[in-house]
Amino acid sequence: MTQTLAIVGATGYIGRHLIDSLANDGDVRIKVLARTPQGEGRDPRWPTGVEAVPGDLNDAESMRGLLEPGCTVVNLVYLWDAGEQANLEAIRNLLDACRAARIGRLIHCSTAAVSGRVADDRITEETACRPVTEYGMTKLKVEQTILASAKDRFDAAILRPTAVFGPGAEPLKKLAADLLHGSRWRNYLKSCLFGRRRMNLVHIGNVVAALGYLIRYEGPVGNKVFIVSDDADPSNNFADVERYLIGALGVPSHPLPRLPLPLGLLSLLLRTLGRNNINPRCNYSQNKLETFGFKSPVDFETGLANYAAWRRAQPDSRS
Repeated sequence: MTQTLAIVGATGYIGRHLIDSLANDGDVRIKVLARTPQGEGRDPRWPTGVEAVPGDLNDAESMRGLLEPGCTVVNLVYLWDAGEQANLEAIRNLLDACRAARIGRLIHCSTAAVSGRVADDRITEETACRPVTEYGMTKLKVEQTILASAKDRFDAAILRPTAVFGPGAEPLKKLAADLLHGSRWRNYLKSCLFGRRRMNLVHIGNVVAALGYLIRYEGPVGNKVFIVSDDADPSNNFADVERYLIGALGVPSHPLPRLPLPLGLLSLLLRTLGRNNINPRCNYSQNKLETFGFKSPVDFETGLANYAAWRRAQPDSRS
């Protein structure tokens, strides 16, 4: 039986990879919300078979053509320049449209940043969230709005990825650029300061696989929240990631052996800078998702190799 999948926010980094992973699945019919339709005929932004439907999150009525009874909706949207109220209004419009269409399931891609500043080194879905940035607070309110609206109306799942890395993604971009083009002494001092601080990275392949798993999951998910991360790998820390990239990118090692500084010093600096997560030992657990049967297909070192190969193939760039 063909499953209808409606994706909102398909032009973003995760959305593009999700569509690529599903495009050849004959059991899935993909529809995407498009604010700027490309005219008649096939939309060149998407693989053959993907249906672009004109619509706007600011107008619930405009989404009628996107949603169908029993379909699965994947929401990947965050309005970066719009603020909290605009994001909440957009999600309410989507939820109104979902209720009116009698959808089957809504999968919302959130972020592990909703956890904010917590004292625990190990963070689970049950950890009380204390975000301090507008981004984290808005994302948490969006989650709460979805779960409250979905109750007794449709199935819902919220996925919280940690820092999503992969070819073209933002995480690791600055580190790679600094190693390739930055001051060796500045890189050395940064390495001493960051030491074995947890990086909380997750490869895009694992995020897409988790979304795909929730899309295909048989039976109700039950309005649950899931973390997806690569934190189970002990090498998901600054020192080991930096060491790997130094070797993979062929850049010189640091001029002196790294002198590890107390992680408390880094925590103080992160607090002073107003960062959301100031715990260098913070570790996000995806055990809950694994108890649902999910297994990450991309191990951490393979993910790093994938990123490094992409970075080596790029034209000389300082960003």
